[in-house]
Amino acid sequence: MKRPPQHQTDDKGDAIFRDAFAQWAVNASEKDYGWDYVVEVFRDNVSTGLLFNAQLKSSTVTAYSADETFISQSLEMDAAEYLARTLQQPTFLFHADVEKKRLFWSAVQLDDAVIGSLDKGETQSLTVRISTANQLPGGFGHFLDDLRKAHHIVVSRTLMVANDTDFVDAMRGRPIEKVDDVAGDLHEKAFRLEMQTAYEILRTEDVAEAARRLKSILANPAASLAVRFNVTNLLGDVEWKGLMRSSEPQSVAADRRLLTGRELCAMTRKGPKHLRLFALITRTAAELGIINQKHLGLTMNWKAHRELGEDPLWVAILSHKLDVSIAAAGRKYKQALRLAGITARSPFRWIAPLAIIKVAKEITVLAGLLESADFDTAGQQFRNSAFQIFRMAAEIAIETKNIDAIFEVAIGVLVIETSENGEILAWSRSIVSQWKAESEYRKRAEEFTARTIQRLRGVRFETDIRTTDRQVHENLLAAFGLDPRLPRWAGMIDLALKDADLGRVLKPCEHTFVSAGPGNDLMLDRLGLQAAGHKTLHCTLHGYEVSGPTLDSVNDVFTRDHCNSCPDKAPRAADWVFSDGWQDKENNRMSAITGRRR
Repeated sequence: MKRPPQHQTDDKGDAIFRDAFAQWAVNASEKDYGWDYVVEVFRDNVSTGLLFNAQLKSSTVTAYSADETFISQSLEMDAAEYLARTLQQPTFLFHADVEKKRLFWSAVQLDDAVIGSLDKGETQSLTVRISTANQLPGGFGHFLDDLRKAHHIVVSRTLMVANDTDFVDAMRGRPIEKVDDVAGDLHEKAFRLEMQTAYEILRTEDVAEAARRLKSILANPAASLAVRFNVTNLLGDVEWKGLMRSSEPQSVAADRRLLTGRELCAMTRKGPKHLRLFALITRTAAELGIINQKHLGLTMNWKAHRELGEDPLWVAILSHKLDVSIAAAGRKYKQALRLAGITARSPFRWIAPLAIIKVAKEITVLAGLLESADFDTAGQQFRNSAFQIFRMAAEIAIETKNIDAIFEVAIGVLVIETSENGEILAWSRSIVSQWKAESEYRKRAEEFTARTIQRLRGVRFETDIRTTDRQVHENLLAAFGLDPRLPRWAGMIDLALKDADLGRVLKPCEHTFVSAGPGNDLMLDRLGLQAAGHKTLHCTLHGYEVSGPTLDSVNDVFTRDHCNSCPDKAPRAADWVFSDGWQDKENNRMSAITGRRR
């Protein structure tokens, strides 16, 4: 019995496909699921966790266009729908010309013509035009860019929510069940007074004293569950603020908030219901905060390497990690929305405003991160959801006449605002304008609003929380699950910060130049710690060079052996200042020496 010719053609196409991805793991489908392979991306023989689906069409008579700029590949409409819109993983259509041994790809999830044909649904099949520029292995960098974009599209779909929930509308007609929260004895009253004192001290920025007073309450065995719950929550806020203003890694502050949420949930495992609701909201906000913190480091790393453009595979890997993080954030976001809906309908919602504000703030942070990663539509939707949650918190606070919560909503909602003439700023002012002119709440809110407008204009204040250069490095490491406080990483950060300024060794002579040294660990580049690697100091006039692990040690040897006795030493101009921009230009100019172009 003869083998059908198409089987022979398919085998040849399979060989071409596997050869193109020989460095990665190619797993064939044993059944006809609408795709032929799942390919797992490897780097340096280690899996990156990045996968994509592949559908392969092989032919001995490939249909090239007259000018050979594209080929035509027919697909049944059902197959195209499955590949382009159903599969929740990057998916590519490949065509193998077995006669010329050429392999082409189409990122069908990115193909506007394919999506347009599917939307119309007028025919039983469609034709995919595959550009002949999309050829492997020659167009590998372009393929990796399409892989990144395809993953982006898939994640975008998972982020979208069908409709924004009007939480305020969900509250209407639902009664509240207020628990008597009045201090019943002198001990309770004393504890409440001490808590209020700690809160007032916190407003003066004396975090240590506020924390000390709150811990003294927790140490008192006479404190009731309600008191310990409230103190634990306030202590978490106090210590979070202290950590954010400290030199500690910012991930530690996010961890502290999660600890608070878990402590509150543990305290209320058996109730009461109103405190349990508050605890669940607080923990959910903190969990979203942890995801946001990790996502921040990944975003910084991704943007830096994308701008450099030196390593397209690493950019694709980072994009995958970023998208996985975004998908996790999207799931937590949807969980937060469900919890907000439960809160809106709960008779115990009176306790929720201050906790629900934390959820809204974290969603706003996530919206900004999404926008910075080019998920603009999802980012705007998340901002809208955050505003809805702030509105719900305001309605609950007004419903229960909780002036402190109303104040926190009025100033807290301003984190969403992106324009000094925006709707959110106007909404906040509409709340504040109802308070008496001499009200301390109104004065503080108007002062906060004025500062918000100035920040939108680019002004920064001394009291603003700033991210230090060290914390930037710590965020990059924490995003990969590395503890920046461990001696190994802390030492590398110290060295990277010290050796980032090359000016101290370049100032003495205009003929000097610093490049990356030989044998550097590529992972340092990927973690943003390239300045902690070996470096080489060059003399561009005489061709001298010295390499070593630290800038100071290299400079000491270079100066001793070459500069001290050099008659051509020419100090740079007195007003010369080293900058990253200057170094980038020099890297390009000296690429013949370093073999590296940026």
